[in-house]
Amino acid sequence: MKKISTLIFVLVLNAFAFDTYQSPFIENVNGNVNKSISSFKKEKAKEKLSYSELMNFLENSGDKNKIMILGILYATDSKEPDDYGEYIKSDIALSQKYLLQSYNMGSTKALSMLGGLIFYNDNMAKLDPKLILAEKYLWKSFKEGYYEGGIILANVQLVKGSYSKGIQTLLKLAENGESSAQLELALIFQKGIYSDLTKKVEVEKDRDLALIFLNKACSNKNKSKKVNEFCYSDSIVVENK
Repeated sequence: MKKISTLIFVLVLNAFAFDTYQSPFIENVNGNVNKSISSFKKEKAKEKLSYSELMNFLENSGDKNKIMILGILYATDSKEPDDYGEYIKSDIALSQKYLLQSYNMGSTKALSMLGGLIFYNDNMAKLDPKLILAEKYLWKSFKEGYYEGGIILANVQLVKGSYSKGIQTLLKLAENGESSAQLELALIFQKGIYSDLTKKVEVEKDRDLALIFLNKACSNKNKSKKVNEFCYSDSIVVENK
C-alpha cells in the first residue's frame, strides 16, 4: 500500500471539480442517450435512425426513463444528423418540462440531471444564470436519496459562495465512501478558499486534514477512474509504506 507523505497539488479546486465530475456526468448523459437510441432501433426493428420518430416514441412511451431521455435530447442541438440528414434543435423549455415530468413520474435521477445540465450546459444555463434552480433540483434529488449528483450539488454550492453548505455536502459524500468527494476535500484543505467577493479566507488551509482525505481517496477500493489517475499522477509525491 502507498501512503501519501507530501502534497504537491498543481490543480485548483474548480479545475478539479469540473475535470473530475463533468466528465462522468457527460458520460452518463451520453450513455443514457445512446442506450435509448439502440433500444428504439431494436424495438422498432429500424436499421436507420429518424430523430423525429425517436422523439415521438419517447414522448408517447409513458415511461419515466424514456421521458427523461427526451428532456436530455432537447437540452442541446444534436452534433450529428440522423440517417435522413435531420438534426435535433434544442429547446430548453421543453427540456425542463420533460425532465420535471420524468421526476413527477418517479425518477429522482431526472431532477438531478436537470440540475446538472443547468450547471454544465451553456444552453441550459440560460434557464438559471444564478444557479438557484440548479441548487434546488440537485438538493431535492440528493435529499431524496440520489447521491450520484451530490458532487455537482457541492460544486454548485461552492461556486455560489455557500462554502459551509458545499463542505457539508462533500463531507456527507466522503463519509459514504465517495472518492471524488474525498479528493475534493483534500484539495480544498490543501489550498484553502479565498473569496474575492468577501475579501477574506472562507476555508482555512489544513494540511493534516488534506492528507487524511487524500489518503482516504487514494486508498479507496472503489475510487473512480479519474481519482485513480490523479492518485498516480505527478500531482502528488508518494512514499512506500
